[in-house]
Order: sequence, then C-alpha cells, then structure tokens
Amino acid sequence: MEVFNPHDKFFKETFSIRENAIDFLSGTFPPEILKKLDLATLTQDNNSYIDEELKEHFSDIVYTCFCKDKELRITLLFEHKSYAVACPYLQLMKYLLKIWAANSKQMQRLIPVIPVILYHGKETWKVRRFRDYFEGIDEVFFRFIPEFEYLLTDLSFYSNEEIKDKVFRRASLQISMLLMRNIYNDKILGDKLKGFFEIGRQYFEEGEGLKFLESVIRYLYYASDIEEERVIDTLKEISEEGGRLSMTIAARLIEKGKIAGRMEGRAEGERKGRMEGLIEAIEIGLELKYGVEGLRLLKRIGKIAAIEKLESIKEAVKISKNLEEIEKLL
Repeated sequence: MEVFNPHDKFFKETFSIRENAIDFLSGTFPPEILKKLDLATLTQDNNSYIDEELKEHFSDIVYTCFCKDKELRITLLFEHKSYAVACPYLQLMKYLLKIWAANSKQMQRLIPVIPVILYHGKETWKVRRFRDYFEGIDEVFFRFIPEFEYLLTDLSFYSNEEIKDKVFRRASLQISMLLMRNIYNDKILGDKLKGFFEIGRQYFEEGEGLKFLESVIRYLYYASDIEEERVIDTLKEISEEGGRLSMTIAARLIEKGKIAGRMEGRAEGERKGRMEGLIEAIEIGLELKYGVEGLRLLKRIGKIAAIEKLESIKEAVKISKNLEEIEKLL
C-alpha cells in the first residue's frame, strides 16, 4: 500500500508503543502536570475519533491515564505536525468535541483532554492564545471565546545530543526523534545516520527492535533522499540482520517502483501540507471577517489545486471589502 504521508505513519508507529509514549511524556511534560499523572495506568484508547472531515489532519493517537490518588481519568491527545499551521486550535477543538461527544454518548462524565503537538517542520511554529486570532476585539468579549492550551514539543528546540543523552531514555524514541528532527536535511542525516543506528545496536537484536527497525527503514526510504545503498551499508555495520532487512525492503519497493518515485512523493507530500495550511488560513480569515456566510465558500476553495491561486485568495481575504470580491477569484 502506498504511503502518502510517511511522517504521520512513522509518528503513529512510534507512539503506538506504550513505553515510547511514557518516555515522551516523562521527558517533555511540565513537572507540575507530570507529578499529577499516574503513568503506570497509561492505556491506549483504540477508539477512532476521526471522521472524513478530520482524517487529513490527525494521526489518531489517544491515551488515557488516571491522576495520582484520584479516580480522575485524563485523555492525552497526541498530534503530529510536519508543517506549521495557521491556527491549530480549530483542528484541535474539532477533535476535542469528538472525544467529549463519545463520553456523553457512553453516559460517562466528560474527561479532561491534554492536547500534545509534536512538531518537526521547517518553519517557525508561533504559539499564540486562541483569543489573539480575533484581531481588534475588545477585551469585554474575551469571555465568549473558548480558551484552552496545548503542549508543544518543537524538536528544533533540542540539539541531537540533548535528544540522545538528556530528554529521552528509550532507544526507539531517541532514534525516532533524531530522524524526525533531521529528516529535511539529507546532509546532516547522512553524516549522523550511523550514530543514530548505533543507539539501537542491542535493541535491533530483539523482536520488537526488528519490527521498529523496519519502520525506520521505510521512513528513510520514503521521507528522505538518502540513497538506499547508503542505508543498507550503514545498517550492515551495526546489525547483520538489519542489513538484510534493509535490502529486503529496498528490493520490494524497487520492484513496485516506489523508491524510484519517492522524491516525487516527498514533494507531493510537502505540497499537500502547504495547501492544507493555506486553506486553513483562508478559513480563519473568512470566518473572522464574514462569519458563517464566508464559510460557504470553503467547498469551492477546497477544490482548488494551485498553490499560487490559494495564496492570492488568502491575501484577497485580508483586503477584501465584501464576499463578492473573493467570489470573483474562484
């Protein structure tokens, strides 16, 4: 099956391992929150909260755990982003409502949700409060705007050494975070690849380690431009079994013509991410400026395939005086 978004797939494979989720929370969560959570009770929620509207935005990794000394359950929503989005709150809020609607349907009390965003894109991620997106609003109206926070882990804030030696403890999570942090820089990734693989030398001899290594190899083949021969040769120095595995996967992908087209696939993935970000920015602008009436244009805007046209519409929304000016561009 074709991997359309290798970043999301690798993220989901990494965080579906419960021990990786615990290690990530232990290394990145604020101490005042972490000390309240009983991570020994962490359990993955296998219910999918994704519908057709949300499936392009979310990787659907949800865990629950209990608070220490209390029978209070907390939901942890893990969300991955390989590109910066204009307003993450809108996407997160849709997901939160899905979770709370499920609580209500099952006659449960509403469960608090902590949204966790892992970001490793090229652009700077700017954290803003939700109210800051309502430009020009008087503070008397702030109480009518939903207010919540998300916890951001931007991998660019950590050096490779910090990821390996200070932040995370498990080999699989260290390798995953190092690969995702450097995936857009083939020069650094190629130079550091052996060192990254060295972390898992013993881990790759285990059953779980070999399964994880397969995810790593596929991620490198799909998401980077590093030659498969280099991956194979580097792995051979670390693990004989890993070298054989990388050759087997490469042979399968070459046979199916997937490695030959991976550069095109990567470019298409980045293009798709850029388009999603533009459409979201347009949606925010239309809703803030024209309300529900403005949102009726989204269906037509969503069918536009040219990034240049979406960029022009985004700028037009900012300076438009009425919806008719926007409609002329569609």
